Amino acid sequence: MSSAESWQSIAARAQKSVLDSIPTKWRLPPGTKATRENNARQIIHESGLLTATQLEITELTATDLLQRISKGQLTCVDATEACLARTAIAHQLVNCLVEFMPEEALAKAKELDAEFQKSGKPIGPLHSLPMSIKDIIDVKGKTTTMAAVAWLDNPPAQTDASVVKVMRDAGAIFIARTTMPQTGMALETVSNLWGRTLNAHNPAFGSGGSSGGEAALTALHGTPASPLSTDIGGSIRAPAAFNGLYAMRPTSERCPHLGGKTAAPGNVSIKVSAGPACHSMKDLKLFVHLILTHPTLPYEPTCCIPFWNETSRPSAPLRVGVMLSDGVVDAHPPIQRAIRETAAKLKAAGHDVCDFAPPFDFWEAALTTWALYFQTGAREMRAVLAETGEPPIKQFEHNFDVFKTKELSVPELFKRNVEQTAYKVAFQQAWDAASVDCIICPCAPAAGVPHDFPLWWGYTTIWNLLDYPSVVMPVKDFDINPAQDVKNSGYRPRGNPFDKANHDLYDPELWKGHPVTLQLVGRPYRDEALIAVSEVIDSVVNAPVTASAHL
Repeated sequence: MSSAESWQSIAARAQKSVLDSIPTKWRLPPGTKATRENNARQIIHESGLLTATQLEITELTATDLLQRISKGQLTCVDATEACLARTAIAHQLVNCLVEFMPEEALAKAKELDAEFQKSGKPIGPLHSLPMSIKDIIDVKGKTTTMAAVAWLDNPPAQTDASVVKVMRDAGAIFIARTTMPQTGMALETVSNLWGRTLNAHNPAFGSGGSSGGEAALTALHGTPASPLSTDIGGSIRAPAAFNGLYAMRPTSERCPHLGGKTAAPGNVSIKVSAGPACHSMKDLKLFVHLILTHPTLPYEPTCCIPFWNETSRPSAPLRVGVMLSDGVVDAHPPIQRAIRETAAKLKAAGHDVCDFAPPFDFWEAALTTWALYFQTGAREMRAVLAETGEPPIKQFEHNFDVFKTKELSVPELFKRNVEQTAYKVAFQQAWDAASVDCIICPCAPAAGVPHDFPLWWGYTTIWNLLDYPSVVMPVKDFDINPAQDVKNSGYRPRGNPFDKANHDLYDPELWKGHPVTLQLVGRPYRDEALIAVSEVIDSVVNAPVTASAHL
């Protein structure tokens, strides 16, 4: 970049390059915009830019798409072209891409078709699965920007990140790279470099963050799944929840990390996790198994020895703890009703349900969490922004102010690390005492939020601090109902900066028609058990009445 080029000019150049890469045949009429009444999904279906076959292909789950390809019922080129077309349209409606890669994707699809014709079998479990990847993970030959203007013209990555290698070796095809917020650490995907990514259901809402581009694209079926989102504070789960997807944040120590970028290298107190956002529990299990076993990687120094323990499945009936509130910010009425109704369905299916109270003050735990996130006072992030003079996004400054984030001395850092361990011990003891297979709780205190709203992260960050795996599961037939989901008239504010704002924001009409999800939490390193429990709960809550509700 020119030293005289303004950050605004650099950003305009970047955004234009993405739009210019979209072929004319996939372009919407100028001025086409999604609205709440005519959302992006409806526009995609009615645009006339996709054939009936392409619409059918892109509505398939990843598992179903892979099955058709492996049986020779669908070519890699046809699957890839359908997803490319839908991805191009989705970007024009929700602004979810930093790079669109049709030429290289179709070239790879042709190569895989030729290989299939020759051998008669797929090269791996993800043979020709079109997928995108978040702009925080290195892809060979691509520049990882993390949505920082100063990094747009950095040299491209020399090698693939470990998780990218796993996906390539399994046969996946990368068709695009997706947006994230400025340097991460925001639950809305917005940046000066790439702009704002919109919610797939309601453009007046954010898509969540930091994997908001991945979630919005998958929710609009541009790709059948987002196998490689990342999460250090809710970055897989919040976008999945706000866009109505399944998702999982595995135990961080089980995920390969080499080639994943961060704005604060060397900070290892709270580690990032990698996991999928997708449309079914089958897809979720497929991708988590691949990430945690990473069968084609040599020794990976950033995580524990790979394993998959099917014997960790819990016995029936389940015992499920319900945590309606974290004691800091109450979730909005529809989320609480969804949890209560889920608990009632589990009881009716013969499972044991109990209340689970937070065993310590989650606000104090949040103070520890944010101190550990920014051990240097975000010196590195601010230096990157200063290179071009771009301003920080609103969430960045808000959370810095609320949590009084500052550079820690070594003794202060040690003290915070001791606090983290104490919280882990206390929660383990509470879990042992309750003897539950999982905890059901909100994923966020709202089903989605308007742009720039200062959302409470505590329902996700607590599990990052403790490193407990967690699953997001949509409640598919749940409708937010203004008659049922009335505002709490007896509300009394709690003494923190988030609770009253969240309460005042709530209006059932604002969320009408929006998806609602649950968060299911398991024990560290027992990710397989959490998936098994989640499958059971999903079968009770979402599957047809003929589905089994037993382990």
